Amino acid sequence: MSMEEQDQSALETLLKSGEFLYHLNLDRKTADLVFDRRTLKALYELMSKNSVDFVDFPISSGKESVVFKAFLKNGKAVVIKIYKLSTLRFANIWKYIDGDYRFARERINRSNVVYIWAKKEYTNLALLQKHKIPAPKPMVFHKNLLMMSYVGTQAKPAPMLKDVVADFDKLYRQVLTDMVMLYQKAKIVHADMSEYNLLYHRGKAYFVDLGQAVSREHPAADYFLERDVKNLARFFRNKGVDCDYESMLKVIVGKKPPE
Repeated sequence: MSMEEQDQSALETLLKSGEFLYHLNLDRKTADLVFDRRTLKALYELMSKNSVDFVDFPISSGKESVVFKAFLKNGKAVVIKIYKLSTLRFANIWKYIDGDYRFARERINRSNVVYIWAKKEYTNLALLQKHKIPAPKPMVFHKNLLMMSYVGTQAKPAPMLKDVVADFDKLYRQVLTDMVMLYQKAKIVHADMSEYNLLYHRGKAYFVDLGQAVSREHPAADYFLERDVKNLARFFRNKGVDCDYESMLKVIVGKKPPE
């Protein structure tokens, strides 16, 4: 038996025994809701290769993914996002991949589309990092997992923008500036922008959930951008900010200078 086969055999034994779940601080009921065997195997591989000491509590949970806080062996907090193989539906995400030239050479089918989705979010977050747009820093992706930097305090993760009391006039100016950078410099459209996908940390809004973000050359990019801007305009108006959708859109696409 080769070394690789021995490693795989040992991993299978570990997964079957439940010992790995114990080290993850997860019980069987919780694990069954989130993980299948392929995901557990991928998580074990990611943890082993990237010095992850243990996985802590879930930060957020949705129909298509769960986000966990985790800790590296040096004590640094990180985030591991797990895309659910069982519920991330091909039809729901194909429209965000098909037409994005950056992934045109990928061989995409129903069995690997979730892996492409993880790579896509990593790629989009890397663009935000490059252009200094506030967002989690992508660290590594592996199969249906994405590890990135943790946004929050030692006590708790950063809250969604919808749940905070803050200077919304200041936040509006920051978010609008970053939307300009997103469109004109990073050359992508978030495609699911709202107060639910902005975190608030140390007086600043952070962009999250970038899996569906598309190149601005995508056939539906204009539609996605208009939907994003309408969502932001509605939220900030409800918070008392003097703003309107049409002016915001013109500023973002470069047809009007910011006020």
